[in-house]
Amino acid sequence: MRGYWKIKVFGVFLAMFILGSPDGASSASKTVLLPVTLDYPFIQSVFVHQLYSAPGDRAVVMDEAQGGCSRIELWNPEIGRKNSMIKLGSNIKIRTGVPILEKCIGQFEWEGYIEVLQRVTLDEKTWQVRLETIDSHIYNTNRKPANITGNLWNVIKTHVHPFLNQASINLAPPIEELKTFLPLVFSSEERSRVDRWLDTIRPGPVQMEESAIKVNIALEMETSPKPHAPPAELSSAEIERFSRVWEEWDAFLVFQIETLIGQSITEDERANLLETLLENRHEFLNALEYKTIGQDLVRQQFIWTWQRLTRILRKYLVKQKTLSPLKYLAFFTASDALATLDTLGPTLGLEINRDGLVRLARLLSTSETDPALRYSYSIDPALRKFLGLGLPLDDFGPASDVQELELPKEPEKNSKPDDQQSWLNHFLFSRVWASEGIPTTLDRITEWIPPTSNPERYIGKVRNVLKGAADKILITHPLQANYHSFFHLLVLATAWQESCWRQFIIQEGKIRYLISYNQSSVGLMQVNQRVWRGIYRVESLRWNIKYNAEAGIEILEHYLRTYILKNMKPADLTNFDTIARSAYALYNRGPGQLKNIVKQGSIHPRHRTDRLFWEKYTFVKEDKFQPLVHCISGE
Repeated sequence: MRGYWKIKVFGVFLAMFILGSPDGASSASKTVLLPVTLDYPFIQSVFVHQLYSAPGDRAVVMDEAQGGCSRIELWNPEIGRKNSMIKLGSNIKIRTGVPILEKCIGQFEWEGYIEVLQRVTLDEKTWQVRLETIDSHIYNTNRKPANITGNLWNVIKTHVHPFLNQASINLAPPIEELKTFLPLVFSSEERSRVDRWLDTIRPGPVQMEESAIKVNIALEMETSPKPHAPPAELSSAEIERFSRVWEEWDAFLVFQIETLIGQSITEDERANLLETLLENRHEFLNALEYKTIGQDLVRQQFIWTWQRLTRILRKYLVKQKTLSPLKYLAFFTASDALATLDTLGPTLGLEINRDGLVRLARLLSTSETDPALRYSYSIDPALRKFLGLGLPLDDFGPASDVQELELPKEPEKNSKPDDQQSWLNHFLFSRVWASEGIPTTLDRITEWIPPTSNPERYIGKVRNVLKGAADKILITHPLQANYHSFFHLLVLATAWQESCWRQFIIQEGKIRYLISYNQSSVGLMQVNQRVWRGIYRVESLRWNIKYNAEAGIEILEHYLRTYILKNMKPADLTNFDTIARSAYALYNRGPGQLKNIVKQGSIHPRHRTDRLFWEKYTFVKEDKFQPLVHCISGE
């Protein structure tokens, strides 16, 4: 019996050793390949950077100084693939002769086009990718096969082939950058494990693909089958911490987009950038509302965004001469590595954080200092214009950071407003009119306080604001004429649903701008401050009813024109009821809802807010504003 127990105990210890832990959660080692993608435009930029460095992006292969007797020039390099080879095409001009007594005797000149086939090799010790010329073909200027003399062919083989063989791509710096970057996107407890993975890095297979060469980095990684525990209910402190991490990620996303400013991107690419930014921000708000925010949100948004933007970033960043090829390659190698590692599952423990984001941003920056990645609500005119929204709106009028103001008291005769709050109001709302009889900025706020009774005059004034703002937006962002009347109805109904036509409310004797329950959307059109960060001036959204109206109506028109009218079936383009419901759904929840709206295709909205909007829209169509009177009066 004692021998039986010895065998049993030994078996338990053996099982624990094999499984790696008492609870059976083993860690398995597997070879993972991280790609270094050398797309052909990038390879072309390397040729330009290393060889075509003469003025006009020309390569001077040979230039014998005496009388310019012999000279070979290349220009307009074009990189592609032919079977398993790199194909380099280039214009070529050859001038040869014999210099005698400062004269060029027997000079010969030829111009045409050369196509060179190069084999890709990788030095596994130095991580140098080299391109070895195997063959070449000569064409005339019309790119038709050319018959050339043996001497000319010998000149090409003797000078051009060795010259082009000098191009190389050093992968060692991007790989060192990867070794520095990867530990930053794991928790401090995991970094020793990540260092062990990085110690196993070695060259993997080289793949020739349709649009790029992929040099794979192989490393051994330990993965754990331990299931990803569902998050517990988050505390307020945890929500605040995760929100700060998301804000840093949002600042990094804006930083990436702004690296493209100045590039001639297409309208579809511009729309894709704006849509990606808005969808990320709406998703964050939903996560806050339902308390599902966590570290995974930023990681998931990073990967999803990278999949959407990588093609655009590769296409245009390669053209930026201020960005060195090695920094360009390091940025894409590090970001691609994150996307690859993410496919291994949540148990890996990836944790996108400020340190990692700043490191990535540094690779895109031309400055010597680390990018600030500051989450600011300040308006960013360059970003707004780049995203296709035009110049900033006119923000002349009330604007302030304060959340509330004391209601002005009726001054006593011959008294002066010298109390502290009056001084503060005057200081914060500094845009005042000195001329007698012209209202002060504070007056321009108090005139929009909804009356407690008989609000008809107030309704008329707000209606004029909404109409004026809609007319102004239709001038700067035109719609077809047959949509103008409909658009005005849509604006009235949207403002009704969003705010009951109110910019301000009175609470505890103080004036406060109307703000949503989640403290993010403000004013008449309930413009979301986080979603539209950098696009609109927050202080004006809060305290300037006309600015708020223009901002909200501009957003509504953007969704209507860019998403709804562009994606509607032709038969539905005159169905204003369906268009109205769809436009409001996007206004309320963001462009990510478009697929659901198109798929739903129903006249019966699923969301309560959509049903309430439809009620308001029906009232507006029938010119019934009495329910709005009750709403403003608080009845």
